[in-house]
Amino acid sequence: GIRVFIKPNLLTDRTPAEAVTTHPEVVRAIIRVVKDAGATPLVGDSPSSATKISRVWEKTGMQSLCEEENVELINLEKAGSKKFEKNGMSFSISQPILDADLIINAPKLKSHVLTILTAAIKNMYGCIPGYQKAILHKDFPSPSEFGKLMSEVFNTVPPAINIIDAITGMEGDGPAAGKPRDLGFLAASDDALALDLTLCQILNIDTRAVPYLKLMMKKEAGNTSNIDIVGAKIEDVSPTNFIVPSTMRGRLIPGWLVKILGPYLWIRPEIQNECTGCRRCIEACPVTALSLGDQNKAVLARNLCIECCCCHETCPQNAISMQQSPFLSFLRKGKKL
Repeated sequence: GIRVFIKPNLLTDRTPAEAVTTHPEVVRAIIRVVKDAGATPLVGDSPSSATKISRVWEKTGMQSLCEEENVELINLEKAGSKKFEKNGMSFSISQPILDADLIINAPKLKSHVLTILTAAIKNMYGCIPGYQKAILHKDFPSPSEFGKLMSEVFNTVPPAINIIDAITGMEGDGPAAGKPRDLGFLAASDDALALDLTLCQILNIDTRAVPYLKLMMKKEAGNTSNIDIVGAKIEDVSPTNFIVPSTMRGRLIPGWLVKILGPYLWIRPEIQNECTGCRRCIEACPVTALSLGDQNKAVLARNLCIECCCCHETCPQNAISMQQSPFLSFLRKGKKL
């Protein structure tokens, strides 16, 4: 029979209530629809390499779900992969994704300090095995370069349908350190770009600040203006005063100006007192910019940091905040130069 791979967002070992990962009940509903259609569902993801996979399966509720539904739960890190070369970019895709007859993309709707939005397109970056994802941040350090990479990854393994869990999403400085926000809806489309653009409209996120959307919209050459929406109206599900990432205004600075003002436009991790010295951020950093200091707390070598936010999204204590340069902080306050 047809093998259907269900790809949730299982970023790290957080409980469903923390709104960091796709809720298991959303995945359960998808599993049952797949079974009813006579197909074989599979579930899997490649979480942060700094986190033990067994803890991710347990904390997210995915292990118990798959046991209850008698569905295989696949660790994409250990399942083998195939290398691709696309437009000068080299990356690997986990083999179970490639072997599936159909892919159902089941992301969690969240804000993101690096990409501003993580939804349908960004979730497919998890098809790349574990630590390779962090290394690619090193190879493609800027948001615009990383956006090109995500576009290529998505186009290599496009899902048949995208079903986003927006019952409880995340606002603020996501994808792991933001705040849960009750949104109360599900959204689905076979067109991931149309879905993500609609979600930006719902959350009042400027699409120009989302690097992969800006690139993919340009490729579509204006074919994204007439999106048919069936079901609830946008104004019915739009939350009041959704908190966008603190980094969004900086992402709207034109590329030519970024080149001129580069040294004044930085966003770096700052280690807070809540740090327990667990070393996850150190293990997640692709450029070894973090080390353990004398007080058993992480210490950043600023000259090495590439601002990829990998440390920020893996910290289990939310002890890392992304601090902006004085110039970006000035812009964030909405003052005119």
